[in-house]
Amino acid sequence: MQTPAIEVVNITKRYDAGVRKITSAIELRNYLGLIRGRKERNLIALDGVSFSIAPGEVFGLLGPNGAGKTTLIKILSTLVLPDDGYARVFGTDVVKHPRAVLKKLQAVLSEGFGFERRLTGRQNLEFYATLYGIPKDIANKRIDELLEFCQLAGAADLMFQKYSTGMTRKLLVGRALLTDASVLLLDEPTSGLDPSAAADFKTFLKDTLVREKGKTLIWATHNLFEAQQVCDTIGVLKKGRIVARGSPSEIRMSVAEKVNITISVLNEGRKPPIEEIERISQIDGVIQLATRQDSYNANLIIEIEATRDVDYNAVFKALSTQGLKIVGLEASQPSLEEAFVRLTRGDAL
Repeated sequence: MQTPAIEVVNITKRYDAGVRKITSAIELRNYLGLIRGRKERNLIALDGVSFSIAPGEVFGLLGPNGAGKTTLIKILSTLVLPDDGYARVFGTDVVKHPRAVLKKLQAVLSEGFGFERRLTGRQNLEFYATLYGIPKDIANKRIDELLEFCQLAGAADLMFQKYSTGMTRKLLVGRALLTDASVLLLDEPTSGLDPSAAADFKTFLKDTLVREKGKTLIWATHNLFEAQQVCDTIGVLKKGRIVARGSPSEIRMSVAEKVNITISVLNEGRKPPIEEIERISQIDGVIQLATRQDSYNANLIIEIEATRDVDYNAVFKALSTQGLKIVGLEASQPSLEEAFVRLTRGDAL
């Protein structure tokens, strides 16, 4: 059985909302609002979170502000200890063996924190290679490879202060890969990039890092369109719990009460077998059905309203038995944004 890249089991994290120094009426009101209605004075940031990520997967982590994303990121990055449960990176426990974990997982933040502006891109990577204890001869070779890999070879000897936002993001990836980390944790990776630079960076991450190098990505973002484009699997956090997990399509369908299916079949002006087609309405999950000719009188348009678990195969079989050729198919789903709003509606922590 393949070892998961990330395994999170029943992770719980509480923060003490205990006594604090109150210096104004506004602070008192906010504090009372924070703890009102709670049986205990602990704020539960994560409440029994469990999920796993396969090697080479792009996993999207979505959730409103205060849902627990940052706390989960910090636990995986060994910066915060969980109160219960455990997390492993390729089988290595983040609490018991944090140094070993950081050789396998590196965080890529949205800002270029930690880089010296008066050093070149190459010199910054050399500095971090020294901090990571990488022997100089190995580090020099690896840095040359990473600069080429991150498409920064031409800017290697340029002062960091002259780097664009997109170049900074790529240097961050290069720094994360100095240890040859297998998992990259990206927090709002395209924040602040113009549309062209964001598209280039997403292509670099998805095509080069994942497909060519086999890296695993955790993609924490508020950009739902981006998540739908890039992520293989999405986990939605709400009030410290995973409320949905699956592919973008599965997440969208999980909140759909009904689907609208439009099927075009080749008819070429012939009298359509309406009675036979209307038998589709007897299939489980079909609510209602209507037919019409298209504007060119070439195709018959069949419009079906159905429940989300309708048997598509039965619909197609019913058409094929009449010798009808399907030339077009559309099925409406809620957008990922609509699904996100429905799943996370209500006050977050």
